[in-house]
Amino acid sequence: MLHTLEEEEPRLEEAYENLRLIREVMERSTKHSSLSGVSGLLVGTWAVIGVLLTRYYAYGSAELTLKANHVWILAAIWLAVLFCSVLTDFLMNKRAAAEVGKHVFSSLGARLIQAAAPGFTLGSVFTIYLLATGMISHIWGFWMLSYGLAICAVGLFSVRPVIFLGWSFLLAGAVTLFLPPISGLWMMGVTFGAFHICYGVFTGITRREW
Repeated sequence: MLHTLEEEEPRLEEAYENLRLIREVMERSTKHSSLSGVSGLLVGTWAVIGVLLTRYYAYGSAELTLKANHVWILAAIWLAVLFCSVLTDFLMNKRAAAEVGKHVFSSLGARLIQAAAPGFTLGSVFTIYLLATGMISHIWGFWMLSYGLAICAVGLFSVRPVIFLGWSFLLAGAVTLFLPPISGLWMMGVTFGAFHICYGVFTGITRREW
């Protein structure tokens, strides 16, 4: 009897190890880190460049208010930032998927897009409304809130740091609503810039997902 128990212990340990490996594989197949380390660094960099370009090309040098005739400059700058960010994330995800023999277009990717869509739609509605009412200079906090909602939704299918990132944007956006417009622009650098860069560094170091 004792001999049988001694033989069963290694088998149980092996079974537990197999279950652990199976669980890790299942989690990786249903979780997505959204931004790799390099992707986070680059997305943050595009945002910082966007903030600087907005400050020097869309704002008046003395009154520090958004020039009404420079709205199209504002739109061009941030559409370019959005395009570069989406392209960067797509290329980084495509590279990561290829390394593990997967495709960047998958059912998980479709769920991520569906989860993020309401938040980005809300941001578009805010932008149109503030533009129509002549208050586009107050857009910064609303963009942060909309992006934070999108990221929190994506976090349901992603790793835990993504949810923390989303809540950071929500809190920063709420604070930004009560700040002057030019301060809101600098908060864009803190959130879309520094938050993404910090997330990229954290992801690269802790998860080894550069």
